[in-house]
Amino acid sequence: MGRWFTIEWPQWGKTVEAELLKDQDPKLCQDFWDALPSRSIQSHAVCAGVQMYCPFRLVSLPSQPFYEPMNEQPVGRVNLELDFQYLAINYGTMREPVPALPIAQIRDDDMEEIKIVGRMAWDNLLFSDDFITVLFDKKEGAVD
Repeated sequence: MGRWFTIEWPQWGKTVEAELLKDQDPKLCQDFWDALPSRSIQSHAVCAGVQMYCPFRLVSLPSQPFYEPMNEQPVGRVNLELDFQYLAINYGTMREPVPALPIAQIRDDDMEEIKIVGRMAWDNLLFSDDFITVLFDKKEGAVD
């Protein structure tokens, strides 16, 4: 049984679930888990590909950093960028081979939903000046 958390965009009425990839870097995943619940403002990458991101303050030194090139990651991968302090969600194919610290994977049943949210974030970036809140929280009943 894994550790699951929710990602919610209340203004859009959208929620997805993700499972921590705790076997890849247990300390980084624990530090992220301990930082929940958290809230931020949703944004979208401009040239990296189909990726949305948000500021996410987390002071952590990964115990065994595990990097994946973003352009080789599966759809639904959730990454932390510790230097720039943001959390990114890939909702489609990425173009940049930038190394990323993966911490979670969106559940298969939520793949269509995350693609919809990604397109909404893109449209919001281009055509609106709304600030979209994104909430991260431990899933009720999640293993701790």
